[in-house]
Amino acid sequence: MSSFDDYKVLRNKVRKFQTLSIVLPCIEKLHEISKKAVHENGGYTPWNLLYLIKIAFLEGGRNGNKVAMIGDINTALNHIIELGNETRFLNGEKGGLRKFMRTLAFQQFWFQRGIRSSDMARQLIIFDGSTAADLNEMFLAITGLQIRTFLQMLVAAWSGFIDGSGRTQISKEWFAPLGCSEEIIESFFRLVALSAEETREFFERHYENTEDKLLQLTEQTPLKQYPFLNIEDNYYCYSPYVLQEKIKHAIYDILKEAHRDKFTQAFGVLFENYIYRLMDENHISYISETQLKDIFRKKRVCDAVLELDDALVLIEIKGVEMHPYAQINPTNAFLTQQLKTNIVKSFEQIYEVGNLLNTTDEGRDILKGREIFAIVVTYKEMYLSDGQDLWDEFLAEPLQEYVATKNLDITHIPLKNILFASVKSFEDLVKVVIANGNLISQVLKKAVEENSDPKTKKYLFEMHLDSYEQSPIPFLEEMFDNVTGELEAKLQ
Repeated sequence: MSSFDDYKVLRNKVRKFQTLSIVLPCIEKLHEISKKAVHENGGYTPWNLLYLIKIAFLEGGRNGNKVAMIGDINTALNHIIELGNETRFLNGEKGGLRKFMRTLAFQQFWFQRGIRSSDMARQLIIFDGSTAADLNEMFLAITGLQIRTFLQMLVAAWSGFIDGSGRTQISKEWFAPLGCSEEIIESFFRLVALSAEETREFFERHYENTEDKLLQLTEQTPLKQYPFLNIEDNYYCYSPYVLQEKIKHAIYDILKEAHRDKFTQAFGVLFENYIYRLMDENHISYISETQLKDIFRKKRVCDAVLELDDALVLIEIKGVEMHPYAQINPTNAFLTQQLKTNIVKSFEQIYEVGNLLNTTDEGRDILKGREIFAIVVTYKEMYLSDGQDLWDEFLAEPLQEYVATKNLDITHIPLKNILFASVKSFEDLVKVVIANGNLISQVLKKAVEENSDPKTKKYLFEMHLDSYEQSPIPFLEEMFDNVTGELEAKLQ
């Protein structure tokens, strides 16, 4: 039986039932399990429940109008589990196990990672100041809201689903204590909520992008874009997980969706400035890109070089995320295509600088025989681990072609010494420095050693930092206290 034939069995079951008779019980279950440990959920998983919600919107009520009972919902969920048992990428695909693990990470890890104060503060800082003025104006024009107001309203809404009340919905009156006008509340819900019919149309547009229906079993639910279901001005939150994921990247996602090309270029500068500020305000000294261009005239350089006692660390800053289709279908061809202009380019720049450090007088004056590491900092988590993984998977061909053209020696920087860190992971590295002093070279050597053994290998850089004490980043905490203080004052 083909994957589509397997899918049709589930589709035909769902078509017999009213859409909302499936969706609303799934919402209740998602809120229930969000308050429990995974092993206490009785076999219910948030990703399968969210997938069933999607199928219910797409297929529900087409061949009948029955009201689904809990047994009907459980039968559909069991069928989804069976569909998910088909192994992908484990039958000869280069790097197949890694691809399999990465798709599961994209599907499941975000349900295990709570929201942090820095998730809100980071957005306010990145999009603050004169450099971000154009994007702030763009956001206001798109949404009718100021960035700060929108984030405060998201947090205020989220607070209603984590207070132990068992609440699964709110109304417009929820925002009355904030003193928001009717116009502002309407603008907010237009950004985060769709009606049942609008949700069906939204999924149909999204569904066309993925021909293989079963690939979508491992996707991150598109409901992150619209985490509320509007039923007669009652706004049902699909899941606290989904809403908090919306909060983490709300401004980035909205602006990128609306003005992709213009936003991408502008955000790259803002993101670089944010990483520089993390280093500047926490006394991590580095040679900047501007200084590197002065040292290596007319040469391609990286964004920064950290000078440590026993190592140099090349920093490449990329305000990017993994393409949604690459998350669920990471074939080598598609990864090469999608990562060529950011991740592959980072490796090209890293090896350009590695060769300059080893083959020029100016470079050797900086290097002084120290070991070279590199960190590629991305905005969202991409689960790429290290350079050796990428080389074994898809990087070898494009990078070999480049270094051959440029006559570069790839041995100057071992692939295993090139690590990936999301902005969250890089913040955690800074927290380690604040708490312990500059242990960056020790941290990187430990990470490389752990990654060399399959038993201790990590796919997230932050997992290498768990054994270190961490202290808060002052300017992030100050921003969070400031904006939540404003929110609390409005609620009193």
